[in-house]
Amino acid sequence: MSIKPETTKINPQEIIIKTPKALKEIKNDYFLALTGYKPNFNFLEQLGIGLSKDENKLPENNTETMKSTMKGVYLAGVICGGLQTYKWFIENSKVHAEIIAKHLDNHKF
Repeated sequence: MSIKPETTKINPQEIIIKTPKALKEIKNDYFLALTGYKPNFNFLEQLGIGLSKDENKLPENNTETMKSTMKGVYLAGVICGGLQTYKWFIENSKVHAEIIAKHLDNHKF
């Protein structure tokens, strides 16, 4: 395997990667995109942001403004799902930025 390969295309029977030397075709039966992420709950707790007591550890925040329970701290992106890291991605959490910007625009500090 090459250092720093870049995936250029995923086909049903192969994946094509770009290496520093050439494009390479790797045959496969299946392609599973498995990524892992564990939120830094200690950091949130150190900020004074509470977490739900259930297995999901959802951070406490107002979903209408994205404000956390810590003054001046807003939450956005995958962290909003706690351990349900499959809920929020770059693609669908852009709405958080819009909500935060709207809230900041409507309030004087």
